[in-house]
Amino acid sequence: MSATPVIGLALGSGGARGLAHAGVLQALEEAGLAPACIAGTSMGAIVGGLYAETLDAAQTWRRLARFAEDPEFLETWAPFVPKGSGAEEDAGRFRELVDALHKKYLAVKTVTRPCLVDEARLRHPLAQIFVARDFAQLRLPFAAVGLDLVAGERVEFRTGNLLDAVYASAAVPGVFPPLARDGRLIVDGGAPFRVPIGTCRDLGADLVIAVDIPSFEPGKTEYRTGMDVILRSDAVARQRLDALVIRTADLVITPDVCAYHWSDFRDAEACRRCGYDAASEALPALRRLIDERGNWLARVRNLFAKAPA
Repeated sequence: MSATPVIGLALGSGGARGLAHAGVLQALEEAGLAPACIAGTSMGAIVGGLYAETLDAAQTWRRLARFAEDPEFLETWAPFVPKGSGAEEDAGRFRELVDALHKKYLAVKTVTRPCLVDEARLRHPLAQIFVARDFAQLRLPFAAVGLDLVAGERVEFRTGNLLDAVYASAAVPGVFPPLARDGRLIVDGGAPFRVPIGTCRDLGADLVIAVDIPSFEPGKTEYRTGMDVILRSDAVARQRLDALVIRTADLVITPDVCAYHWSDFRDAEACRRCGYDAASEALPALRRLIDERGNWLARVRNLFAKAPA
């Protein structure tokens, strides 16, 4: 008789695209395959923390939808959302000029100030959607992952103040201030720890499902400034690291959200639907993995049971 493996969900970063995680949770819940533990980075930490509190995909989505519509939160990301060009050529050229000037303005602000906005811009919306304030109030094992800028190490939050943990995991460097704690400066772990698969195994998962939100644009060919080249080089390095980490998961779900910008939360429902569709397509493969892992676990347990004392 096969054993039942502990299913863990590793939810990656991705900004607005990461709202696809809610759709993944809905599909797994409907299939009777809800995770027993969750680790998340950035938006993955927000979605994962809400589900760990509610154990209800529908309620998680209702809160996330409210989060995505919060005026204070939307105002933070408005400068990063690409502007659409007008129908007329002159209007299009004018829009390109405005966008170029705006990008330069953001660049100047970023290099002359420690952050673009204060932490209340993120903390306040988070406080509106989370009822739980401590990890002890959650209903399944959960970890939020961040990056310590001082030591260059991964930080895993599993106990203590929940809002501090989620804030730190989602504090995009240069946009929000780091969380200062015990000599550490902790920010969004999305650069080196984008999909926290290892952390999910540490929580006790026998089988890890990684939800990888696409962030790399393979066909990008235009680089107008030296900064564009630097950022692209960094993106390539992170993409190679991500590919190595993702291979350690038992199953990878990759929602097709490339049509939506990472900073544009107006497409929240479309991103959620992409996650639902991707997870639904992965269900047959997941069930096969559960059977295989369950049979393997049963054999291992039988061997230990028969071993002499």
